[in-house]
Amino acid sequence: MSEVVTEQEINQLIGKLQEARLEAQKLSAALSDAWEELTLLYELAEQLSGVLNVDQAVELALTHTMDILSAEGCGILLKLWQDWEVRGSKSPAGRDEWLSSGLAKELAKEAIRRKKGFIINDLLHHHQWGDMARPFSVFNIAVVPLNPEGYAQGALIAWNQKRGEFTSGDLKLLSTIAAQTGGVIESAALYQRLQETFRGTINAMAIAIDAKSPWTAGHSGRVTGYAIDLAKAIGLTEKELDKVEISGLLHDIGKIGVPDAILNKPDKLTDEEWNTMKRHPTIGYEILKDIWQFRGDILDGVLYHHERVDGKGYPFGLKGDEIPFMGRLLAVADGFDAMTSDRPYRPGIPKEKALQILTEGAGTQWDKDFSKVFVELQSSKQTEQ
Repeated sequence: MSEVVTEQEINQLIGKLQEARLEAQKLSAALSDAWEELTLLYELAEQLSGVLNVDQAVELALTHTMDILSAEGCGILLKLWQDWEVRGSKSPAGRDEWLSSGLAKELAKEAIRRKKGFIINDLLHHHQWGDMARPFSVFNIAVVPLNPEGYAQGALIAWNQKRGEFTSGDLKLLSTIAAQTGGVIESAALYQRLQETFRGTINAMAIAIDAKSPWTAGHSGRVTGYAIDLAKAIGLTEKELDKVEISGLLHDIGKIGVPDAILNKPDKLTDEEWNTMKRHPTIGYEILKDIWQFRGDILDGVLYHHERVDGKGYPFGLKGDEIPFMGRLLAVADGFDAMTSDRPYRPGIPKEKALQILTEGAGTQWDKDFSKVFVELQSSKQTEQ
């Protein structure tokens, strides 16, 4: 004989099924959130790959922090030199001003000291930082360190959790973002510092070149400026412009090997002296050839900027397109500055006259296309002035 199921038992079963359905929905939502978080973290890792710029890495970290956490705002403080600085933030207008206060710096220092993240959900009543937080209406914060033992130390800070309080889960997500970003920021900061040192060395070398003679003071910088203007006008990329700048600054480095008596001679050079002067491109090449970063376009500018398209230049007497691109480009800029600058044996000529000579020499002494663009560019500037 079968058992009779009472109405009460049926209701209890229905209740349990509803509870199970709600639990399943909660689990599904949690899994969906977790999947979205994992996807965003994966995207961050993908986007950070190959980044060598501090601000780009900071921007990516902040964007993904706002995508993952329901916070009013977030920001990154870095200590690259002696002082802390706000390197970036995401928040409603004006709500990130507190990051420049002593409070944010103290929180960042604390994260570095602890070497791990922390949460304060009742910041306004905190015994140490409550008074500092009240003027800014910062109610709660989650802070994680960036590179606590590295060169680019910092902290990633999120504030005012919209759901009420920051959780340990929030802190884990923030710590994951910091871990992914910290190494990239460290590498990018060191790379940028190396770049700055590299540029400083190049500028020092250019100054040393120009200091050889009062008649060439500022020549390397002016040639570089003219060359960059021409390079922009013909549509070179930023990476190519960097090469133009370096090659322009160093194009005359070989003059270090030319005696001062020749550089400063007020009379016409003898054949022997002129042959010595003509060696400066090859001397410059020999000085720089072992620096692998200079190989290619940069060294081409140093070695070939005195070649002529008609084959009457030096040091090799190359013709037309036999002369590498950078050599032809710098030849125009160098020729213009040489004509318009004073020399011990003659005064500089007016720019209008120099532009006329460039036009007349296009296709013989200088590259025809480069000369045309340069003359048009400089003529336009002369008209504007």
